[in-house]
Amino acid sequence: MKVIQQVSFAGIDAIRDVEIPDPKLSPMTALVETAYVPVLPWDVMTEKGDLQNMRPVQLPLVIGYGFSGVVSKVGALRSSNLIGQRVIGANPAGAMQERIASNLPPLLFKVPDNVRLRDAATLIGGADAALMAVNTMQVSSGDTVLVTGASGGVGTYLIQLLKMVGAHVEALASPPNFDFLKKLGVDDLVDYSADVTTQLANLPHANKVIDTVGRLDLLEAIIAATRHFDLLSLSTTTFPEHTQDQTFQFANGSIGLNGYKRLLNWLSDGTLQAHVQTILPVEQIKQAQHQLVEEHSHGRILIKF
Repeated sequence: MKVIQQVSFAGIDAIRDVEIPDPKLSPMTALVETAYVPVLPWDVMTEKGDLQNMRPVQLPLVIGYGFSGVVSKVGALRSSNLIGQRVIGANPAGAMQERIASNLPPLLFKVPDNVRLRDAATLIGGADAALMAVNTMQVSSGDTVLVTGASGGVGTYLIQLLKMVGAHVEALASPPNFDFLKKLGVDDLVDYSADVTTQLANLPHANKVIDTVGRLDLLEAIIAATRHFDLLSLSTTTFPEHTQDQTFQFANGSIGLNGYKRLLNWLSDGTLQAHVQTILPVEQIKQAQHQLVEEHSHGRILIKF
């Protein structure tokens, strides 16, 4: 079967597709035929060696984390009712492969019949991170929340979840995405390519900031304009420049089994909308990662198997 491997720390253009044997079926295995895999910044950062202190890895490794697909076989100790089910899941050993052997039952979630597999795939590394951030920050209707990377795979879900709890949402983004973000429910928009500090000074005070991109220059501009706030970052582990009136935390937790069930139900009943920027075949994985890094985000990029 085809897999996409990282073989060095030389970046995107050093990844390669290789053929390896199909996974062996153990008694606890559910074998999933992969449909879609989200393209995540985490992979690109790992490929460049930026996360070696935080995420030490042994090469070669299969890239990717989340996936959607269809269960084709099960081991002797797994229910045969799983066969044919459409599922999403996470595979810590790498998801960018034609078939995934899921050996831990909690890592698979059944996709509702009216939800497309492509849309469900955006939940892993997207809506789950957004929900975790909203829960961690204990956002409520009295909060004004500033979001960086608002038009990306996490940001698009973050905006929707913030509006669900009644928060006032301010978003840093590029002007070509302003109309898109307004339709998502953003109240105030800030052009991150212009003078961020001056723009923020003319907006309602944000008492909470959720950072999805980890750009220190943007965080410094926010600090210059906003004296009192709580900052949560999904992308940078340290930020020493804040004052006593500004708290900082890095978050990389889990939303639990019920969290994923809630997200799938919200997709099913229309409470949440998935936003897919583009879908590319696995043969174009390098192009997909370059697009993620070099172009303005407009939802999540997916790889199709």
